[in-house]
Amino acid sequence: MGNARSMTGFGRASITCGSVNLIIEVSTVNQRGLAVMVHVPNEWSELELRISTLARETFQRGKVTVRVACSRATTHGLDLAEPLRQLRELAAKHGVNGQPDWHILQRMIEKQMGDSGAVPLDEVVAAAAVSCAQNAFKACDAMRATEGEALVRDLASRIDAIDVLVGKIAKIEEAAPSRLRDRLLKRLHEFGVGIDLNDERVLKELAIHADRCDISEEITRLRSHLAQSRAQLKLSGAGRGLDFLTQEFLREVNTIGSKAAEVETTKAVVEAKTEIERFREQVQNLE
Repeated sequence: MGNARSMTGFGRASITCGSVNLIIEVSTVNQRGLAVMVHVPNEWSELELRISTLARETFQRGKVTVRVACSRATTHGLDLAEPLRQLRELAAKHGVNGQPDWHILQRMIEKQMGDSGAVPLDEVVAAAAVSCAQNAFKACDAMRATEGEALVRDLASRIDAIDVLVGKIAKIEEAAPSRLRDRLLKRLHEFGVGIDLNDERVLKELAIHADRCDISEEITRLRSHLAQSRAQLKLSGAGRGLDFLTQEFLREVNTIGSKAAEVETTKAVVEAKTEIERFREQVQNLE
């Protein structure tokens, strides 16, 4: 199996650095190019560029969204006994029933840490965040690789299906010139028009008509595109190349449809275009 990747994936990693807990999640979805969005705490804006650069080094295509969350790892060392005592006395004095809940305790903790409860970003925490992001990206890439294997199998089967239809079209059209000539001569005979088959002008007109219906060049190019597509599936970052080849598939098949001299060819062209469209939809998921 090749190194192709799906553009759809998710990864999550967490790390504790001193008294700071870090959780980083990355999700990727389809997009023609590469777009990276990094969401970090307001106080950590300087970290955004480092993680964005790392994401661009990891992913080639797709919309990549990274979310960084941080919190204090422990409340160890915080003296809440006195604030709690004061809070209970205040509640009793004013006749307020109930006990302090978690939200009140959390705000007390934040108050002792600072008004906003913000976690400061130093170089040690920043390095830990980058390491955590790398782990999240690896997890996401692993999922994209697994999805990519499934995509490659599906695309390979669709290439085979298109190849069969191309062979069918080529076979139908192989005898088309002679059948076309016979039909033309029959129609002229029905109209009482006598024709000398040795007449140079008649032979020239028949040759021109046959040339207009000749699809041998289109068949050759289609088979070349199919061979290139199979080779692309073995490469990483195959999406863009396959996207281009898909357009070429449609171009050649449309040309064949415009030249088709047989009803059966037209039917096969419709089938081929349907299969190519399915192929194109799957290619849009490939990095």
